[in-house]
Amino acid sequence: MKKILIIVIKMIKMISKIIMLNRYHNFQCYKQLRIYKWIIVLMLIANSSIYCGVSSLRVKRQFFAPTEECIISSTEIDELVQLTKLVEGRRSSRKRPTNREPTAANASDECSRRLREFKTSIEGVLTRYSAMQKSYISANQYELLKAQQESELTDLLRRVDNLEREVEQRFLAEIERLRNSLQKLKRRLNDNLRLLEQERAAGRRAQEALCVGYIQGDNVEEAAKIYRALNGTYDMGRLTNDTYQAEGNTVGALVGFFEALREDAQQFGTIAGYEVLYAHLERNNQLNRERSRIIFHSLVGL
Repeated sequence: MKKILIIVIKMIKMISKIIMLNRYHNFQCYKQLRIYKWIIVLMLIANSSIYCGVSSLRVKRQFFAPTEECIISSTEIDELVQLTKLVEGRRSSRKRPTNREPTAANASDECSRRLREFKTSIEGVLTRYSAMQKSYISANQYELLKAQQESELTDLLRRVDNLEREVEQRFLAEIERLRNSLQKLKRRLNDNLRLLEQERAAGRRAQEALCVGYIQGDNVEEAAKIYRALNGTYDMGRLTNDTYQAEGNTVGALVGFFEALREDAQQFGTIAGYEVLYAHLERNNQLNRERSRIIFHSLVGL
């Protein structure tokens, strides 16, 4: 269209030149030709504007074109669901499913990539849960792992919600299946952790009683070993209250226990033990010269 209009304009210009050269003095004819010329120019401008508008619209349509279809694999969902079932009861006796390499068909698919990230997160949850069952971790380590576990599970469920909003209707059942399995995993872990915490508390109380028994039996070295293993969860003031006997026979043993922890006196707060012991002796009028000397020399050595 544009090329045809350009040719017509050139023809009009040529005719105009012929009229002028032949000194054809028909002014009305020449004027009419000039009018046609400007009409065609305006048509060209209008056509160019329309063409630009259509091109712009095409660009916009291309910009907002839908992304490549995201495909949810039932096999990948099955693998994730099986992972979440590894925590059954107090401990897991099931073997984790073997890792499968992504196939060429779905290796670059966005949904497959995100499902693999879900798998990594779930495996991290299981590994952390296994670490929390170890008896040797401190109370602070346990609380840190527990906080990380709760945060990870909450984030997993949030990411499932985000994925659900992005996939097609036909994949929603698979996403819902994944969500249900994660919610069940979270409930099982919470139940198991409550049992685990009860067991840890019972074990800690047994160790505390054993520590007290060793001190009262004047076996301060074994008592110090147990106390160190408790990682500071047994408050020194409470231990002194539990160990002290009304007749005051445990004064020497308690002071010996404090001295056995001399290298870690600041960490375990042994000075609080001295303070509680002194308060008991003073309240019961048992602070004689010998006991005062024992406590004094022990404090000087701290």
